[in-house]
Amino acid sequence: MDFWQALLLGGVYWLANIEMMYTFYWQMMDPLFLSVFVGLLFGNVPQAMIVGAYIQPMYLAFLGAGGTAAVDKAAAGIIPTAAVLSSGLPMEAAVALAVPVGLLMAQLHTVRRIVAATWVHMADGYAKTCNTRGIYLAGLVYHNLFKIVLLWLPMTLILYFGTDFTASLIQSLPAWLLNGLSVVSGLLPAMGFAMTVNVIGRPQFLPFFIGGFFLTQYTGVGMIPLALIGLFLAYLHFNYAKDDSGADSLADDGPETSEPSTTSARLLTKKDVTRTYLLWWYACEQSNSFERLQTLAFCVSLLPVLKKLYGHDSALFSQAIDRHLTFFNTEGIWGALIHGIVLAMEEQRAMGLPVADEAIQGIKVGLMGPLAGIGDTIDGSTIHPLITAAFIPAAAAGHWWAGILPFFLIGLIEFAEGLYFCHLGFQTGTRAALSLLQSGQIRKIITFASVLGLFMMGGLSASFVSVQTPLAIPTAADPMYIQTGILDAIAPGLLSISAVFAVYTYLKRGGTMLKATFYILGIGLVLGSLGILGALPVA
Repeated sequence: MDFWQALLLGGVYWLANIEMMYTFYWQMMDPLFLSVFVGLLFGNVPQAMIVGAYIQPMYLAFLGAGGTAAVDKAAAGIIPTAAVLSSGLPMEAAVALAVPVGLLMAQLHTVRRIVAATWVHMADGYAKTCNTRGIYLAGLVYHNLFKIVLLWLPMTLILYFGTDFTASLIQSLPAWLLNGLSVVSGLLPAMGFAMTVNVIGRPQFLPFFIGGFFLTQYTGVGMIPLALIGLFLAYLHFNYAKDDSGADSLADDGPETSEPSTTSARLLTKKDVTRTYLLWWYACEQSNSFERLQTLAFCVSLLPVLKKLYGHDSALFSQAIDRHLTFFNTEGIWGALIHGIVLAMEEQRAMGLPVADEAIQGIKVGLMGPLAGIGDTIDGSTIHPLITAAFIPAAAAGHWWAGILPFFLIGLIEFAEGLYFCHLGFQTGTRAALSLLQSGQIRKIITFASVLGLFMMGGLSASFVSVQTPLAIPTAADPMYIQTGILDAIAPGLLSISAVFAVYTYLKRGGTMLKATFYILGIGLVLGSLGILGALPVA
């Protein structure tokens, strides 16, 4: 790989990790999306898409819960794909390489979130003097300049010096160890599917996952007919299953504040609400810090409105900025409902109505948890993996558009959601949140999405999780292979689905993703190296 290719790919990595445009940034980090750009730089997009398609399943359901991420899926996509295209790294080795790369590079993001507290403290100082320019720089600029040093430079050096060395090292390994790596590459997608099942599905929905898996194993059905069948099953369950939604459960942790008094006069317009949402959408995760998480982005998004409401009085303006530099963290799409409610309350306060600081903070604190739970379930754990997964087979066939279309589909759908919720919150105030949280329809929507999602994940796992045994039982004639003679006769793909459920069971019992990954690596390497697992001998 030449230096300019490494430098440009380092820039792609930096752009993916700016985390701008909330509804797009998580797809921007996907190996499937980034493979398009790696392929363009090396002049081999089809091969890059194939590599991305086999790495992507491991990262279908990863969420940065609480502002953290255990893996760096952007690095896990860029480095192995670049190694395949520039140095001829074998596919199975590339999939296995994605794991340590993702884990190691994630540590840079830990550093980033520690350092990001610096920008928040800067904003605290700027709030005292109503220095809005300083707050914008702290929330939108400084952290991205820092990421050039923290992310762009290391990635460039790793790509320039490391990919050729890694490829030559792996290609010199003995056959038994390469078989171990091959087994690991077949096992690792089980992690992604198991996490998806764990996140989006209640235990009573597991038969839908199993049904999707074996339907694909027996028939080889394509993604479009599989999706149509899944939609039909979800529709039947939605309409005819017993309603056990427990509508009140979502409202248990909701706020107990009364609705502020309303008035026919308004100081803010729809344009003000839209601008607030656009700033939040753009900045939501950019300045995320361990100390106060999304606080700086929340404050930045409200600055134009706060200036409009209180700009005539520097003391009131400073207090308003301070009020929104307190801790804040939620899911950015459904959580936009909070922004709309807060706008309505700040408007009423500016008009002289008795809206206390405690009431505004109470709304933020009371709603950010429940709305994060709903948003992460519907958007992060269902819409994103479901749409992304639907394009993986096309990517595995080398089609470039399979990396681009999910990016736009998911991003635009979720952008429209967030804009709607922000305006809904402004128009109806706390009634919107309480009505939403207490509505049994939310549970029904989650149930519909879970049934469809699990069925689709089952079908995809049949294609991307590959676990076989080459062991054979000696007979007088030809040996009888356990895989084809026994296991496939019982149910094709039995070892593959067993691997998924083994990981699922471990996670369900409190196991962590990090430990599960190491277990998969260890078990796969050992059983593959010993010849217990691996591809069947070619006749």
